[in-house]
Amino acid sequence: MSIVDKAHMFAVGVYGGVGKKRRYTGEDYVTHPVSVREIVAWHGGTVEMQAAALLNGVIEDPHVTIEMVREYFGNRVAEMVLALANVAKPDDGDSLARFIINVRELQKTLDMQTRMIKLADLLDNLTAIKLCAPSFSPIYFAETELMLEMVFNGRAIGPDAGVLDYLESKGIEHELLVNVRAVVNKGISDLKPEYRTQYESYKEMIWHKWRQSEYQHSANAISHQPDAGA
Repeated sequence: MSIVDKAHMFAVGVYGGVGKKRRYTGEDYVTHPVSVREIVAWHGGTVEMQAAALLNGVIEDPHVTIEMVREYFGNRVAEMVLALANVAKPDDGDSLARFIINVRELQKTLDMQTRMIKLADLLDNLTAIKLCAPSFSPIYFAETELMLEMVFNGRAIGPDAGVLDYLESKGIEHELLVNVRAVVNKGISDLKPEYRTQYESYKEMIWHKWRQSEYQHSANAISHQPDAGA
């Protein structure tokens, strides 16, 4: 059995065992990682990347540990699953505060392969939310815009160095980044007036919160620097 098949079975067991459903669509949750894996495979993702796409989120289940993922699927898959995981906890604040925390962590943890997986995740979510949750789409569009700017733009994206060299030689961006940006831009342009107002308001709020977090992050870094005169 291939590592991708094993990851698929593992994901079905984890999500099916608790009856987890996908928000906004009501589908069995496993349909989402399966779709993400298909996007990753279509864009040349390695089998380890495809396994990580299927397993993205499983360690949020209290019965699944990263050590289990490492034992069953190897160090590289475990590294990618851990890098993609949300780190914010319920007591870290409201949904916006938790989003900022998670994006800051993604800035630090994602590499070229996990950026590709995360873009596939965003693309599948954008499609589902746009179709099934138009009232939430203004928020998700604004969040995705910030994430694209802070996590993906100007960063290496691809399954291997050969792809990166090719993209650099052609002076083009990875297709997944281009696709996600296009879906967001089209979605924003198609918003109804009342949703456009919601989008503009949330966008201003989220960027204000991000700048505040940057200031706090810088202040904390300075406060933890050793005293030059010590």
